[in-house]
Amino acid sequence: MARIFFVLACFATLLLISNLGVGLWVGDLNGDAAKLKEASEVQAQARSRQDAAATEAAEIALRQAAENYIPTKKRHSLHFVLGVFTAVICVLVNAISVTYFIGTTKWCNEVVDAYSLDQEYAHKSTRLKKSTFPWSLMGVLTIILIVAFGGASDPATEISSTADWVSVHFMLSILGTMFLIVSFLQQVGKIGAHYEVIQEIVAATEKRKQELGQIEIES
Repeated sequence: MARIFFVLACFATLLLISNLGVGLWVGDLNGDAAKLKEASEVQAQARSRQDAAATEAAEIALRQAAENYIPTKKRHSLHFVLGVFTAVICVLVNAISVTYFIGTTKWCNEVVDAYSLDQEYAHKSTRLKKSTFPWSLMGVLTIILIVAFGGASDPATEISSTADWVSVHFMLSILGTMFLIVSFLQQVGKIGAHYEVIQEIVAATEKRKQELGQIEIES
């Protein structure tokens, strides 16, 4: 399971780094959007004054602003779609960790109780689960924050301060990616440690079965 989780974590990390690069490639979306909006307002004012020369000049400026904005918007659309996909993958990877520990910890407790094994096995399993959950939950929260600030920096939201959130989104993306990498590594290590606990329980169970079998033969 640790190997499978490691591969999934590597895939999620690759998506995070790739989308960070795409975000840098997008360019000044807010700047281009502001220029397009300003050119549209100037064109509307010129038409309202019925000034033919001003209207023609404003339309030329509007077309130029639109030509500059469209490529940037297309790159941003790619960044947005990839960001949503990346967020879903990161949430799912963390959810796999949580689901794994919920199921295996329950199995460990049931086997330990059923065969009257040393309770330390169950305690080890529970401790690993409790120490892993904060990493999983913080990982989910981190990716949600990255997406939320990404939305706040999108001029399509019509929020007047979107440009102010671009730097925040960028820095949070870098720090969040670093934290998620650490989080994934922590979870991989704990899943591997839990597998060793399971193997110890399996070995103890086999030994216990042999002891019970020997008692039956003697009786």
